[in-house]
Amino acid sequence: MILVLLSPRNAGLPFAEWLREKSGRLLAVTAEGVDPGPGFAEVERVPDYTDDAAVLDAARRMAGRHAVTRVLALAEVDVERAAALRAELGLPGQLPESARAYRDKVLMKELAAEGGVAVPPFAAVASAADVEAFMAAHPGPVVVKPRGGSGSTGVAVLHDPARIPELADRLTAGDHEVEGYVTGRMCHVDALHVGGEPVVCVPSVYTDGGCLSHWTDSGNGSWTLPADDPLYERLVAETWKLVGALPAAPALFVHAEFFVTDAGGIVLCEIAGRVGGTPIPAMLEALLGLDPRHLWARIECGLPVDLDAVRAHAAAAPLVANFGLPPRDGRIVRLPVEAPAGTREFTVLARLGEDWGGARYAGRKSGDFIATWLVEAQDAGELLALLDKTGAAAEAAFGWEPAGAEPEGASR
Repeated sequence: MILVLLSPRNAGLPFAEWLREKSGRLLAVTAEGVDPGPGFAEVERVPDYTDDAAVLDAARRMAGRHAVTRVLALAEVDVERAAALRAELGLPGQLPESARAYRDKVLMKELAAEGGVAVPPFAAVASAADVEAFMAAHPGPVVVKPRGGSGSTGVAVLHDPARIPELADRLTAGDHEVEGYVTGRMCHVDALHVGGEPVVCVPSVYTDGGCLSHWTDSGNGSWTLPADDPLYERLVAETWKLVGALPAAPALFVHAEFFVTDAGGIVLCEIAGRVGGTPIPAMLEALLGLDPRHLWARIECGLPVDLDAVRAHAAAAPLVANFGLPPRDGRIVRLPVEAPAGTREFTVLARLGEDWGGARYAGRKSGDFIATWLVEAQDAGELLALLDKTGAAAEAAFGWEPAGAEPEGASR
């Protein structure tokens, strides 16, 4: 039996299709109200999926009733949970030492630096005083973030120590880090490593603003570098160096982010031991020939995969860019009626009348999009021009009204 830790963010994925040999022999732990889809023999739901103890206890009960042979996790929140279960049950896959290194941003940078990967100055912080001391020792802007966070949630950029008191309440738990702010281009690398051998490595460059562009309501995405770009091989080499510096696992699908400084240096931002979030899977599917979550699920579950076909498809694929529009602080009053010309996989992720105002807007993540799409081209110039054109068309197709306004058509 395959035990799937199913984050609500991954609800609706076709696990029975991806793991067809195991359909009917799948188990799921998920949140209340989530339908895992067909193919599951048993489902246990917990009231709060952010509660590690509740999820693990539900998984242990499931394992007590069934002969579990693999644990599958696709979401960041489940990486360490799955590793803990594998260790307890004696199952193959990534174990806690490796999982923690791919989640804890302080440990990650310590190991990366020991392995020769450039990192910004950084420190664990447990109080506002720790941040103040770091800023005194490292003049210039700093970034404060949760050690195990994802999607830019809880990230703050401080240019002035006077803003430190704003963060005081969140720092007392001791689960944050501070690091020097690095200027330059931000890149990501998505790579698969199986049985100690590299399979595929895809370097890409974020559009302006990168994963923090949602703070200014700007769309963001990324585009794959051509193989003849001088940065391509450097990013590939740095990624494999980083993977080698962290504790090993039988197989890894990683999403790494690097800064490329104005002087040409490559500096680690962070790395995750999972497939990148929306809309990166769609971009990787165009490159690899199948959804990377499908690929990773089969590898994690010990099912056969034609890795040579994956390599060949990646080598022959055109350049691909993904893009997503973030929500506004308001209510949606108009949706696109058709996909902008030149796009593929254009997906509207919002509903007419949906309200993104107030606390929901304030808590938005870098992966919260109202629409995503891909574009393809044979050269970088054509690709980026198409990305600009389709972004403007998609933006114009949405309509918004201010948060708290009376909905259109309501009686006066």
